[in-house]
Amino acid sequence: MGEQSASRMEGDRYQHLYSWYVLLPLLDGNSPFETAFVEHPEAGAADDVTLHPRPGAAVTRQYIQVKWHVDHRALYTLEGLMEGVGRGRSLLQKLFAAWRVLRDQGPVEVWLVSNWPADPELGRYLQGRDCRLLEDFFAEAPTGGLKAARSRWLEHLGVEWDVLRAFCADLRLRLGFASIAELEERVDERMCMRGLRQGPEPRAIALDGIREWIEVGGEAKRLDRAKLQTFIRDRGLLEPETDTPGVGLWIHGWARRQWRGQPAVELDWTSHFDRDTRAVPTESVWREQLLPELREARRRLASRPTEALIDFRGKVPLSVSLAVGACFPEVAGDRFRVEQATRGETVLWSSDAKPTRRQLHGTERESVPDARDLLVVFQLTGDAGPDVERFLAGHPRRFRAVLVLEPEGGPHDGAVGSDGDAVAFAVLARERIRQARVRWRTATTHLIPYAPAGCCLFLGQRLNALGPVVAYERTAAGGYAPFLTLETG
Repeated sequence: MGEQSASRMEGDRYQHLYSWYVLLPLLDGNSPFETAFVEHPEAGAADDVTLHPRPGAAVTRQYIQVKWHVDHRALYTLEGLMEGVGRGRSLLQKLFAAWRVLRDQGPVEVWLVSNWPADPELGRYLQGRDCRLLEDFFAEAPTGGLKAARSRWLEHLGVEWDVLRAFCADLRLRLGFASIAELEERVDERMCMRGLRQGPEPRAIALDGIREWIEVGGEAKRLDRAKLQTFIRDRGLLEPETDTPGVGLWIHGWARRQWRGQPAVELDWTSHFDRDTRAVPTESVWREQLLPELREARRRLASRPTEALIDFRGKVPLSVSLAVGACFPEVAGDRFRVEQATRGETVLWSSDAKPTRRQLHGTERESVPDARDLLVVFQLTGDAGPDVERFLAGHPRRFRAVLVLEPEGGPHDGAVGSDGDAVAFAVLARERIRQARVRWRTATTHLIPYAPAGCCLFLGQRLNALGPVVAYERTAAGGYAPFLTLETG
């Protein structure tokens, strides 16, 4: 029973996450949909979330059934859609029954959304563009598996071909949809675009609201833009406003994202990065193409008002955050405001925040007396020790000394609690590196970051007068490889 209860809870969470995901666009003034329902009272099996157009909008009513599966032991098939649970109706029968009731009220789309994908026999008839069944599905003289399945569908539903064809034309199968973790990320992106807080706590507030609307029932389940705006305001979901003006710098690396407002400068580097394989551009691509683009971005932003912060947004590797900071140094008066996920919520960090009194613990050890390079491990949110030892074993005579920097109490995911902590660690790290260079008389510094992106950005701003700094990125195999060289003077 415990596992069944857990499955039901996961299913409810997935359904409510998807509901919030499709409700958020109602906040847009140009949304073609005017209202929505959660668990519509007249929609039968297609009731989980429904969308209803504005008068004159060129869209159709959508009635959506959301189904979650805890694992991927099976696929949706032409035959499987007719399988019932116990003596209950099949999924196909439930969707068909909902459609027969809803179509009398006008044009309608009945959607099935699920994390289970379609098998090849069903998938070959689904359009990736809009989740409709392809025209081939409606062939007058089907052959093979389709012929048998269509005959079984007609018998299973007890209808003639013209009725089945009309139903299938209104059916939408959005199969192989996101996992819970992926859906949470998509929800966060939509919340960010609309000026809302992101992370586990704001999402939990939104899902509690959906559960409450369902429990109260009646008109509470009917939602529109005004009602959502009131809910968002009353539950504290709006991102706090800031009086400090800013200009946007967006850099797309691992992925493209849309943030609130419009950037003054936008750089799309996604063709050079692959998150799955951890592939990054070569040093020559960085030096000959990306770094000049970053310098041009700084030139374009140089005319901003003196009091304006640079609102940096980007899904980029840690080394790119270091490079951005180095290109916009603190000594030149450049100040950043950046999104940072911390303690389960996305907040804004400022590079001019007052440093806290947090301390940075440094451990040094000599490696090769006649070497000329210094290895620095900047680990705040995790222990890079095992990977670093493997890295050192692969470069046995490379480094004069190794400096490991970490917060007092050791590295962990909550070690950097605020922008004040991040600034304090960046300032202390720069000074520790400078002292180590002098003490060990090294020429080049090799830096392995294991810290929040915002902290790396702030550190990059302070990497001045340290000579060449080679920044490393973690590889898909768990090691480290040099990514770019920063000339800090």
